[in-house]
Amino acid sequence: MSNQDKQAVTKGRDLSGPWRPGIVTPASTGNADTPKTPNSSNYRGDLTNPRNKSADIPDEENCGTWWTNLPPNCTYEMLFDSMRNIGAVSHAIINPPVGTHGTSAAKVEFFERASVDRLMAQTKTGHIRGHIRVGGRIPHITLNRIKVTSHSNILPIDQGNGGRGSRVLQVIGDPRVVQKEYLEATLANPQNRIIYGLEKARTFQKSGGRCCVELRFASYTVQAARAREIFLSQKRRGEISAEERALWEGVTCLYAPDPCA
Repeated sequence: MSNQDKQAVTKGRDLSGPWRPGIVTPASTGNADTPKTPNSSNYRGDLTNPRNKSADIPDEENCGTWWTNLPPNCTYEMLFDSMRNIGAVSHAIINPPVGTHGTSAAKVEFFERASVDRLMAQTKTGHIRGHIRVGGRIPHITLNRIKVTSHSNILPIDQGNGGRGSRVLQVIGDPRVVQKEYLEATLANPQNRIIYGLEKARTFQKSGGRCCVELRFASYTVQAARAREIFLSQKRRGEISAEERALWEGVTCLYAPDPCA
């Protein structure tokens, strides 16, 4: 891979801040055929997608939480830093201030209901001066009205993290392709169809001259798992050189523990 080619692909988007959707669906289209769902009337997502509908479960089984009174400039690093010894997060979205609202809000979902119970207990006893704090603010945390049932993240053991999927992904390989800027540029390719939020990325060295970039996404299924698919598919691209293909063939992607757990 030439230096010119390398420079051309290392310009990625800065996605470290609040997640914003690529497409926003109006709250109401005035169409009489719009399906009736148990969702909030303010919901902006695709109401025809079963994944976006509230689960028919009692409150005691709900794995979704809703956070308000977050800093107006809230980032995923601020949000996730407030959670320790709670449980692995499966999905989170930060909603920045809109209109007259001066604070941000967030939806945080967990794989297991026990994580929600630990979170609610920490909101009462806390681990930082008696309260959970996000960027210096005390959030108001409730169960999300859009209910989410518990969901499995069990995977083959060779995918890392003891056979458990995670929003944290470690990409390991030759530093000529395994570097933060290069990986972000790969995800920024519109053909890969991924929008993601990033808590942080850190780089460290492995044995044999290999490099590891750990990407802490905001979601497991639609972000970390999708990014893993994209990285592992790079060796099959038809337009890359034989040298770059060989580098991608040596890349492995392993899930890693969620610090929130």
